[in-house]
Formats: sequence, C-alpha cells, structure tokens
Amino acid sequence: MNIATIIGILCGVAILAVATYTSTDSVDVFINLPGLAIVGGGTIAATFICYPMREVMRVLGVFVTAFKAEELPVQSYITALVDLNKEVTRGGEASLEKRLPKIENDFMRQGLQMVIDGYSSEEIREILDNRIQQYHEKEIAAAGIYKTMAGLSPAFGIIGTLIGLIAMMQAMGSDIAGLGPAMATALTTTLYGALFANMLFRPIAIKVERRIDDIVNLMCVVRDGILFIKDKTPAAIAKDKLQGYLPPRKWASFKADQGGKPVASRK
Repeated sequence: MNIATIIGILCGVAILAVATYTSTDSVDVFINLPGLAIVGGGTIAATFICYPMREVMRVLGVFVTAFKAEELPVQSYITALVDLNKEVTRGGEASLEKRLPKIENDFMRQGLQMVIDGYSSEEIREILDNRIQQYHEKEIAAAGIYKTMAGLSPAFGIIGTLIGLIAMMQAMGSDIAGLGPAMATALTTTLYGALFANMLFRPIAIKVERRIDDIVNLMCVVRDGILFIKDKTPAAIAKDKLQGYLPPRKWASFKADQGGKPVASRK
C-alpha cells in the first residue's frame, strides 16, 4: 500500500472540510448535486468520446496502481540475477532449466527461456527492448486518460456555472433576494471541476506515470541481467553494472544476498 497517496487524500479532505466549515455559516451552499452531475457526467462522457471503450475501462485498474507500494524490489531482482549468473557459470545454461519453473516474473522467465533456447544476445536484446517499449507506451496511454480528465473537468465546471448563471438571470426580475444564494450555488460547479482536476485526476496521472517509470527501470534491470548471463559476464562485474539502476542512496549499502530468497523466484 502506498502510504503517501493515502496521507495525501486524507489531508486534502480534512483541509477542505475545515475550510468549508470555517468559511460559512451554511455548509449546504457547497452541496450542489446538479453541478456535481454536470462535472462528473460531462467529464466521463467526453472521455468516452476521446478514447476507445477498452482504454476507458482500464481507468479503474490504473487508479489502483496509484495505491501500490512506493518502491519496487529492484535490489532483490539484482540479487536473483547475480545468483543465476553464478549458477550458469558453474553449471552452464542447462542449469537454468531447473530454476525456470520457480521464477514468478513472466518477463524474466521468458527472457531466460530465450537464453536456454539459444537466442543470440542481439535477438534477446531486440525482443526484450520491444516488449519494454510496448509496455511503456500502453501504460502511459492509460495514464494519459487521467490527464485528459483533468483538463475536461474544469471546463465542465465552467459550463455548469454558466448554466446556473443563466437560470439565475432568468429569475432575476421576480426574486432579487435569491440572487446571492443562486450565485453561490452556480459557482460551486466551478469549484467541483477544479477539485476533481487538481485533487484527483492530475495527481493520479503523475503518480501512475512515476510508477510506470519504476516498472520500466525494473524491466531494464532484468533485461541487462539476462544479457549478462547470456554473455557469461563475471558475476562481480554484472553486480556492479546492475547496481547502477539503484538509487544512489542505496549504492553503498547494496550487497548481494547469497542466502536470501529474492522475490523474483520462489524456492
């Protein structure tokens, strides 16, 4: 679970609640169900117009991505790849076949299968690079849906406000005293649009994009580790090169855990 996301949402809601209760004697003025329907419904409808159905239906899955753990276990994967490198050095590529069924990561398992099947280093790199690129483009496109929604919701907020102002002007001659409350209600629609854009859609898009970058970084670790195994690069050199994918703050403390059970495989 991503604690930062949860803290951000809770703090945002709390601050808005306190600001709402302290800024007016009538909290009901901030409740505008027709305006909420205009912003929410209009944003969703426009999103369906912009994107194919299959992409829009992935929005919920992309939303869940924002709540996943902050950091991926890159260090554990490096340890696993270095261990596999040592095994291949001792027992040859045939020793990979025994470990292959125990590897849970599909990308890693398929890459090692190419090593067993005798693919050249160039072929393995080309295939894995293509898969990394396809994954990145597909997931970034899904995150882009939230950026689109962040741009649409303020626009529909303004549309809702204009609708409210038109209705207010129409009733202006018969009920002058009601102009103030009517104006306040009309402006809440703009508020909804701004809140949806800046507290929900845009933060989720940024969070998901960062998560995708982290996953691509992990896939690059796996790709390079597999190529080191294929090229029979000494384990110590492979370890030092793969260490470059870790954040600098972890370089000094990084040590390959020879006796551990990395998440990339199960015993």
